[in-house]
Amino acid sequence: MKPSFSAAHRAHFAALALLLSAAAAHAATTSFNTGSLGAAADGSNADAVALGQPGAVAAGGDQSVGYAGGANTSIPFLSSLNPAASSPFSIEFWSLPSASDNDDTPVSNRFATGNRSGWTFFQRAAGWNFRMYNGVSGGLGWDLTGGTSTLNVWNHVVATWDGNAALLYVNGALADSTNDPAATGVYNVNTALNSPVLSIGANFDGGSPSTALMDEVAFYGSALSLAQIQSHFNTASSPTAGAYHSLVTGDGALLLLSNNIPEPTSGLLLGLSALALVWRRGRIA
Repeated sequence: MKPSFSAAHRAHFAALALLLSAAAAHAATTSFNTGSLGAAADGSNADAVALGQPGAVAAGGDQSVGYAGGANTSIPFLSSLNPAASSPFSIEFWSLPSASDNDDTPVSNRFATGNRSGWTFFQRAAGWNFRMYNGVSGGLGWDLTGGTSTLNVWNHVVATWDGNAALLYVNGALADSTNDPAATGVYNVNTALNSPVLSIGANFDGGSPSTALMDEVAFYGSALSLAQIQSHFNTASSPTAGAYHSLVTGDGALLLLSNNIPEPTSGLLLGLSALALVWRRGRIA
């Protein structure tokens, strides 16, 4: 016998479909932060960002995000992700580049209008490059280059700042600790409150675009040690699901964009549960 649905049933079903659609759309445009800052540090993805790509972490069905043509993910301005020049911090990411024009920016905090401030990474033919700006025109405070920016394989890149000096690590090893002689050693923080604090895949304005998969972008309010960095690099290949994520969050990640497609948010889940209950009761009645 063909089931009969009342107007109330149809209204409940339409509302349920709308909630499911909203959940899917939200997941498609957001890279969710699983670090300690939570939703305040969620990333907003440009339409052209390609979600659901294979990730750098071996276990657990890890996923990454694909970037090309200036598409980026932006993190809103947060003081915790933009500490004072005297405060330590670390930036970490995995990148699988598939092309390069020697001017590719995987992750950036740089504010380039007028006197430059903040920091940025570049994928160079000579290796990975980390720059910190000194606030005088385009002047550099720190300029480090090292490791190899190998195409079509995952590269693990970390820069640390202890309040006085920067270090660059690539694939679990110290890649450069010597500042370029032309750089001043001064770091000028990006204080542009109306700009994103982080941009992934390109600069804020879409310039210096990367053609790469990006995964596990993380920010810490401390200077990670060599032992911690080596442990992160090695644990990415662990067969234990969740081992990498637990290690990174345990080391104090404020920001961690693992890029795995999440379940709907708690509010949407509550709404879906309530509608499902009403739907079941309506059918029983």
